[in-house]
Amino acid sequence: MASMAAGRRLSRFTLVLMAVAAALAVSLGGWLRFRERTAELVRRDPDQLLADPRMVRFATRIAQPIYQQKCAGCHGRGFQGDPTRGVPDLAMNDWLYGNNAVDVEHTILYGIRSGHPKARNLADMPALVRTGQLTPADAWGAVEYLQSLAGAPYDDAASLRGRSIYYGKGNCYDCHANDARGITAYGTPALTGPVYLYGGDRQTLYHSILNGRHGECPAWVNVLSPAQIRALALYLVTAPRASVAR
Repeated sequence: MASMAAGRRLSRFTLVLMAVAAALAVSLGGWLRFRERTAELVRRDPDQLLADPRMVRFATRIAQPIYQQKCAGCHGRGFQGDPTRGVPDLAMNDWLYGNNAVDVEHTILYGIRSGHPKARNLADMPALVRTGQLTPADAWGAVEYLQSLAGAPYDDAASLRGRSIYYGKGNCYDCHANDARGITAYGTPALTGPVYLYGGDRQTLYHSILNGRHGECPAWVNVLSPAQIRALALYLVTAPRASVAR
């Protein structure tokens, strides 16, 4: 009887060991797959990764909690941005420096006017009225011209005067382009609507010309790992568009 009981105990112990070994094997297998895919994230070209649904899902799994922890405070949980701070609406594809994975990754890495030597800081919006380059009347005329480009109601005479400011002493076209749709290489926003960085109402446009704008984005190069940054870049060029499509 004692030997039978000991045998049963040994069998149960063996079963427990087998179960633990199986669980460890599954865990180890999962960890190894995670490491392999993490290395693949960094090794492969971003466009190749975007064409691979398996890797997009993997990147999303990594990036979602990072976005909510590091990015949502400015860009919003739904990617909607914040015009009061000049934070772009990513859900509406309102990217200042290009919306492909390589451009987005560069912005995440080094930021915008972040102080990092590789940050995006080629241009910002000067305070044209404060510095005396334009008068308040000039600025209001430019606002009326921008209203006309956006298809909003506008004053004809003021808009005509504003057009001469835009292409003349305001030199606005040099950064915002001849069609006022912005220049990606400079990171200058479109001024034609319907999406605006700071808002498209008259008062907001005037204040931009009056006081200038100097938006910032932090550099994450020394905070997040290369794999996390790559995953976040892939997530940001897929998830906002998918949220709008729904």
